[in-house]
Amino acid sequence: MQRRRRSWVIGGTALIACGVLSMLSSSFLGTPAVRAVAIAGDVAWAVGVLTFAIGLTREQSLVARKPLGTVALVIVALWPVTSSAIGAVLESQRTTDPAVWSVLGYVGIVVPIAAGLIATVQIGRIGVAPHPWRWAPLWVLAGQAALWVMMQVAYLVVPGDEVQLLAEPLAALGTLSVLAATLGLGILALVLAARTRPESVEVYAPGAH
Repeated sequence: MQRRRRSWVIGGTALIACGVLSMLSSSFLGTPAVRAVAIAGDVAWAVGVLTFAIGLTREQSLVARKPLGTVALVIVALWPVTSSAIGAVLESQRTTDPAVWSVLGYVGIVVPIAAGLIATVQIGRIGVAPHPWRWAPLWVLAGQAALWVMMQVAYLVVPGDEVQLLAEPLAALGTLSVLAATLGLGILALVLAARTRPESVEVYAPGAH
C-alpha cells in the first residue's frame, strides 16, 4: 500500500503541474515561450496518466494493468504530445489543405474521447481506487463532453452577432473543464493517497491475471 500511495502521489503531482502550466500558458501568449510551456504541460500530463496506467507495480495501476484499460490510458496520456507533434510537422511542411486539418481536427476529437471513455469506465469497474471516487475521471469526462455539445449548439443556434457574447463564458467553462481534469484529479489523487491504509481491500483476488 505504501508503494501504491507513492505511485498516486507521483501521478497526482504530475497532473497538478499540468494544470498549473495550463494556467500559466495564457501569460505567455504571443511569446516564444508559449510553445515550451505547452510542451511541458503535455509532458506532465503524459507522466501523470502513464503513472496511473502502469504504476510502479501491477497493483498500483488504476486498471491493474489489464490490457483494455492500460492501452486506453496510454492513448489518453500520449495523445496531446502526439497531436502537437503532428501539427508541428504539418506546419513545418506548410500544409494548407483544409481537408488535412479538418481530418486532424475530427481525429483529435474522436480518439481522445473514445480512449477516455474506455479508460474511465475501466477505472470505475476494476475498482482499484475507492468508491465512489473511482468514477471521478468518468464524471470529468462527462462534464467535458457536455460542455463540448453545449458549445456546438450555441454556435449553431445563437446568431452570429450575439455569439461573441458567449465567447468569454464558454472559454471560462473550457478552462474550468481542463482544470478539473488536471488540478482536480491531481488533488484527489493526493488526498486518496494520504487516506490509503495498509488494511485496505485488495485490488483483485489472489491469482487473478
